[in-house]
Amino acid sequence: MVNRVITKIRMARLEKNYSQDYLASKLGISQSYYAKIESGKSEITIKLFLEIIQILEIDLIDFFKLLKTSKVHQ
Repeated sequence: MVNRVITKIRMARLEKNYSQDYLASKLGISQSYYAKIESGKSEITIKLFLEIIQILEIDLIDFFKLLKTSKVHQ
């Protein structure tokens, strides 16, 4: 589940043409820490997750609907 969450976040970031550096600066964290989150080397907190989806302008309910849909197709 966590891997799918991170994959959806990465895809949404790329669709917006946001760099990891841009997102990290908006979150107040280093780019290297953000890269570790996207690579699964650091865990993502709920607070950080909520901040990320807000920056990416993703509705929380829609985000989890996408996860459910992608699970069906896997």
